[in-house]
Formats: sequence, C-alpha cells, structure tokens
Amino acid sequence: MATVTNWIDHLTAEEVAGQVYPMVGSEMWWLLAGIIFWLAWTVSTATGEAEEHEKLARKKHGSNDYKSNIAEW
Repeated sequence: MATVTNWIDHLTAEEVAGQVYPMVGSEMWWLLAGIIFWLAWTVSTATGEAEEHEKLARKKHGSNDYKSNIAEW
C-alpha cells in the first residue's frame, strides 16, 4: 500500500484522475429534487393549515368562550 505525501500531485496525476466521490455530476439533479420536494411540502402544509384555520373560524367563538378554558383537540 502506497502512502500519499502530496494530495495535489496525487489527484492531478493522469493515472489516478477520476471521480473523488460517487455520482459526480448529479448535484444539479439533487438540488432540483430538493427544491421540488421543499415546494411540495410547503404547499401541502399551507393547505392543511388553511383548512384548519377555516374550520376554527367557522365555529365563531364568542368573547367569553376563553373562560371555560376547555381545549377542543
């Protein structure tokens, strides 16, 4: 087993030049997949929260309802 003493010479040598890590060149696809997933998650969460807020708004609580202090979970 050879010991590497100079990484710059080792990585730029023609006989060992190649991929430093697996799937080199796929970074853009991973970035796009991450952005699409993030947007889908954001839209899904916002839709669910909007529905929940609409449901709570339809209950039309009165000004004294907080006095009972009973959570409706």
